[in-house]
Amino acid sequence: MVDTSGFAGTDVLALHMGDGLISDRASAWFFVIAVIGVSIAVWYARGDLNKRTVPTAAAVCALLFALRTVDVPVLPDVSGHVVGGALAAILLGPFVGAVALTIVLVVQAFVFADGGLSALGANITNMVLVAVAAGFLVAAALRALCEHRGLPPFLTLGLVSFVGGVVSVLAAVTGFVVEYALSGTTTVPVSNIGFLYATHIPVGVIEGAVTAVVVLAVARVSPESVHLTRLPANPLDAEAPPAPPSRPRSPGRLFAGLAFTSLAVAGILAPLAVDTPGALEVATTRGCEIDALAEEVTGECMARDVEEHRLSDSALAGYTIDGRPGSTGVAAVLGTLGTFVLASVCFRALVPRPARTAATASNNRRTTTAG
Repeated sequence: MVDTSGFAGTDVLALHMGDGLISDRASAWFFVIAVIGVSIAVWYARGDLNKRTVPTAAAVCALLFALRTVDVPVLPDVSGHVVGGALAAILLGPFVGAVALTIVLVVQAFVFADGGLSALGANITNMVLVAVAAGFLVAAALRALCEHRGLPPFLTLGLVSFVGGVVSVLAAVTGFVVEYALSGTTTVPVSNIGFLYATHIPVGVIEGAVTAVVVLAVARVSPESVHLTRLPANPLDAEAPPAPPSRPRSPGRLFAGLAFTSLAVAGILAPLAVDTPGALEVATTRGCEIDALAEEVTGECMARDVEEHRLSDSALAGYTIDGRPGSTGVAAVLGTLGTFVLASVCFRALVPRPARTAATASNNRRTTTAG
């Protein structure tokens, strides 16, 4: 494995793409695709949000951020972390989930210098649009099959969450491969692509396990808060219309549980994360050679043109406070809280304003007349 310390301090973690990994032209095109996709998600998310669900949705968004700060070993000298596509889609729905993950990626890129700024559109395309769509569609289809087979609902929910999590990671990897191929930056041996998928299989397994555990925990506390279970098992069945949204049984308890878990993951687990290269970093640096004299990367490798992050000197870059050792937990907690606040503001802005009904107008007229 190549020592990536020579890559101008640039890290290519998990599925986060750094600046220069794909061409500027491809980055621009995928930025347009990301804007269109997220705009569609924002439009439809308005129908899935209301004042009561905003705090819970923001708490899920904060949990997604916290989980993404924890890198765990998946192979010798290879790490990975949760992507969250299936988890966001199953709990919040594909549209709100896509918005939540976009918020997380924006915070990571602009506050923590994690993921290139020019590559943000490509990262959103594969880790949000592709991962959320694949994870949710597979989970919904598998749920219909399991219920047709008569499996218990709780077992079904755990199974579809696990499979959806695995598929979402592999779909995101495929999205990256397509993005890189369309970029045409450099020719890469097929073995590198195979290695990329091989290193992400254990990442997908971890993703599936975390997705299943979190979804089942939420279902135990408040079943109505799991978006997937509010849909008909067979959406093509005209006799089974979608169930109307209902108020969660324990919104306060669920919110407290999500908040506590998010802060615990950020404050306790993030500092314990391994410091080994991410799966994408290992795969994209295969074949790279560092010319110490010229201070440049040579060889046929995908990360040959990766650039230093433009905000690498920011206060919270690298999930530390001004680079101080031992500050990862504090930085992760600050990021989790900041993500919650930002998500709360964004989701609250998407809640449709109540329409002024004829009955309300009539009551107001009567009150005015009586006065």
